[in-house]
Amino acid sequence: MGAAQTSELTSRSQTTVPTGVRKALGLLPGDELIYEIRGREAIVRKREVEDVEADPVLGAFLEFLARDMTAHPARVKGMPRDFVARIRKLTSGVPIDHDAAVDGAIAL
Repeated sequence: MGAAQTSELTSRSQTTVPTGVRKALGLLPGDELIYEIRGREAIVRKREVEDVEADPVLGAFLEFLARDMTAHPARVKGMPRDFVARIRKLTSGVPIDHDAAVDGAIAL
């Protein structure tokens, strides 16, 4: 566990995330934080794409899909093999750096 980091709360209830915390969490401008409250403590972490609980609309949609797939399993179908083959052919040899920064605004 690293050294404790501190920051001051302004009169508008804002604070600057300390450099050590930004580096440890890999934070960049525009990133979102999740605060998990545990009694009188808060755990702070970077919001990741997998954090659907941070997006109630996406969470509700995924819950709908789960209920529908459970109620109607015959409707669930795999991708056609020829489509998967086309995707593999199109992306063969394309290097992907999953950790690379993305330039510009991103709309999901």
